[in-house]
Amino acid sequence: MRPVRLTALVVATLLALVEFGTPAPSSVIAADNAGGESMPICTLPKCLNPRVITKSGIGTANATAEAKVTPEDATKWCATYKPKDKLCVKEQVQSGWIGFRNMYRASADCIAGRMTPIDGNTYTYVGVWEDGPGKGRPKFTTQNVRFPHIKWDETGVEVHPSGSITGWGGGSPNLAAQWEVLCAGAPAPAVAAVSAPQPVVQAPNAVQLRPNELQQAAAETLLQTADFGTPEATAKIAAKAGFVDVVGVQLGMSLKAALDALKTHNPNLVMEPVTLPSYEALPGVVMAPWLASKKNTIMPSSEEKESVGVLVTVSPNESFVWGMWREVWYEKEDSRPTIDTVLTGLRKKYGQESVNEGTRLTWLYDSQGQQVMKPKANEVMNKCMSVWTVGMAVTSQLQPGYVNRQIVGGYFNASYGKDPFAGLCQSYAIVQAEYLAQSPLGKTSPPLIVNVAVRATNRQLEVSGVTAAHGLLIREATKLAEQRKGDAGKREVPKF
Repeated sequence: MRPVRLTALVVATLLALVEFGTPAPSSVIAADNAGGESMPICTLPKCLNPRVITKSGIGTANATAEAKVTPEDATKWCATYKPKDKLCVKEQVQSGWIGFRNMYRASADCIAGRMTPIDGNTYTYVGVWEDGPGKGRPKFTTQNVRFPHIKWDETGVEVHPSGSITGWGGGSPNLAAQWEVLCAGAPAPAVAAVSAPQPVVQAPNAVQLRPNELQQAAAETLLQTADFGTPEATAKIAAKAGFVDVVGVQLGMSLKAALDALKTHNPNLVMEPVTLPSYEALPGVVMAPWLASKKNTIMPSSEEKESVGVLVTVSPNESFVWGMWREVWYEKEDSRPTIDTVLTGLRKKYGQESVNEGTRLTWLYDSQGQQVMKPKANEVMNKCMSVWTVGMAVTSQLQPGYVNRQIVGGYFNASYGKDPFAGLCQSYAIVQAEYLAQSPLGKTSPPLIVNVAVRATNRQLEVSGVTAAHGLLIREATKLAEQRKGDAGKREVPKF
């Protein structure tokens, strides 16, 4: 939902923010960092908001601003909230506090009344607040209901009962403050000229959760914690997942970085997203769990052909690559490598395989990137292959329904939401390579590779992302069900 850029050195940062207190006065939100302008993430006293460092086109149709958490602000914040953490200042500057980006960008068309603030969503100016604490401040609306914008007292963050932040974005005071930075000195847009946002119309066949699915969710194994199954936890896991890559695409990369790496690898690749059916409880939210190229895409430096795909985390997470596959076809016999050549290349990149099943080799790594060998590798594979469905099957057979079942029923939907392996199967990264070889007809030659496929997945990143998406859907579907129940209770009793 919100694009993010991660530096390679982003370190896990604790997001437990207890005793938030009351929101800061709206008049100081945009200038809460030692008198400098900021682009606020939230309005609570413990919020570490990025400070504006560059601006251009202020008050025009092309207003832009960049902001970041500064060392000065981070030093003050860490002295108050994490005084014993020697790495606190460095972590907060690099991760941008809870945004997990070292630079925030916002833009606005001050003439037409449109703004894309640092949360990445698009908002429309609809006048000013007529009364209350925000009286006279800019007011906005959006078609994306995931971003709060209805009340003035919205903080801009969602706080889990454990104290961790489960989401951020929107918040009427934050939107007003960012508009006032971007459009300072500009006349207010003509509201009458701004198209009023239309209600979000459900796409045909939007998925509706059934009562039994909500009941199952209430009884499932609780996977979400402060360190797992939230957007922020997923970002932290992604920052540590880069010890495995395929043709330069590291697991844990942002989707944009992965697409850039693929374009460098093969400019002929055209990646097409695959989207899930929309969910009734999440209007306007689009989930695209993977992107894939066409088969038989020509490689620029040879006559081989390939296809690739990336599996990514979905809303409310940032789009991080948790899986990658690549298949290469050697159509001309004289270009086919020997089995030994391919295996040598694989072992040079990934090490000695953990499991060798003839034409299929598997490398297994723990969450710290340490390789797991036999017999432990066999034990893990035997238990977890039944739940590692997505990303392990033949890629041509991958269907959106696999991911849909996870989003609706949780990662362990096949066992009615119960984790039968006590966390074992969401603790590993896997690389698998399979090959097909043939002996040339009428020639004295060892078997030559016709096709080789490599698949890499980080199951910790996958499950954390799925858990966050599942939690979001269940929360919103439960709210919708309760609303409908309340509406039904208000209806007139028929006369008999």
